[in-house]
Amino acid sequence: MCIRDRYYETGSGDTLAARIEGDTVILGDTAYIYTYGSEILYFFRTDRGIDRYYEAVTYRGGDKVILEKRIGPYLALPLIDGFASADSFTNTAVVVNDTFRYLRSVGLKVVLLGDLTVRGREFREVYRAEITDSKRVDGPLGTSVCERQEVLYLAPDVGVIRKTEVLAEDGDTTAYSAELIGSNLLGE
Repeated sequence: MCIRDRYYETGSGDTLAARIEGDTVILGDTAYIYTYGSEILYFFRTDRGIDRYYEAVTYRGGDKVILEKRIGPYLALPLIDGFASADSFTNTAVVVNDTFRYLRSVGLKVVLLGDLTVRGREFREVYRAEITDSKRVDGPLGTSVCERQEVLYLAPDVGVIRKTEVLAEDGDTTAYSAELIGSNLLGE
């Protein structure tokens, strides 16, 4: 089952495919399996929008330590200009007398931009959704911090037309952007 194929070109000229591959059950709920390039994500439809499956693990002494395994908010729908939300999750795990403290916070800000042209095509009533996903693990070997800032430009009846992302992890930063170049929703 492959629905709603979309193709994006990155700033470096690579082409990525994005699609819903099918569905599965996670933690008792039906999730849509979404692939974006080589990344696999799991999303859930809810009354308030779209939730996402979050999982974080670490390893200690050969043991796998689950720090987070849950369904949490991702994108509120319908999109409303000025909407903002925040969600956080904390956990403490003890393994072989070592303590791991885990914190994840996810923030969402939505702004109506109006018309936006992407690759020569004009889209009307485009929203900008900024999703900030921060994780911090305090463990016996120190502190690890990771922040992903994802910005989605969303057009009605099309979805994501542009995406930018900055990932900062333990002092290293990676950034990329991608724009819609084709979609079966647009007849391409």
